[in-house]
Amino acid sequence: MHIEKAFLYRFLAEAFSYPTEERLKVLESALEDLERVMEILNLHVDLKGLSQALKKAQEDPIDLQGEFTSLFETQMRAPARETSYELDKTGRRSMEMADIEGFYRAFGLKIAEPIEPDSFVAEAEFCSILNQKMYFLKEKGDEEGYTITKEAYEKFLRDHLGRWYEIFVEKLFQEANHPLYKELAFLVKTFLDKETSNIDGISKLSIYRKETLEGSSWECGFVKPQDPNILS
Repeated sequence: MHIEKAFLYRFLAEAFSYPTEERLKVLESALEDLERVMEILNLHVDLKGLSQALKKAQEDPIDLQGEFTSLFETQMRAPARETSYELDKTGRRSMEMADIEGFYRAFGLKIAEPIEPDSFVAEAEFCSILNQKMYFLKEKGDEEGYTITKEAYEKFLRDHLGRWYEIFVEKLFQEANHPLYKELAFLVKTFLDKETSNIDGISKLSIYRKETLEGSSWECGFVKPQDPNILS
């Protein structure tokens, strides 16, 4: 089921990138495949709400773009970066960033500026790449390579994405005005709850102090893999 997980991670990376009109069309065109993926992964999410939200977004993309900027950049109502929940601990934040980048380097990946390594987009894209890699290694019968990649994936969830997705989606449920981000929050939670359910030792982040981020901003983007875009 690795290729299905890779697809879902990539869908989420696209969905939390800046919502251009073209990107919204790509997401809508992927819904049929997404429904099949959800069935294979045994994830119980009614995608009708997501479909309706994407249609609403395409009718008024400027409204969604304003919501994106407010949530994730200027007002930071629901920051989409892991270390946004660590900023009251400066030393810890720098350690987390270094560790995240270490994961990327270990798999030959670089972050293209101005992408932030700890953004949800980058972390989801990285998990997509790892699942693609696991799929192809298993097909080749490379058990050693598969095991190494699987362990890295589980460690990345334990040390990074699995730590902060809950507080991120909680902020989205509380703060998002556009239905698209509420639907996406439910999709993220349903998927990652299952992915992390058998991983021990996850130290969840649970506090967000908005005042520590006042005056900050960032842009989200992709880790650029050599693998093909599975949404194309």
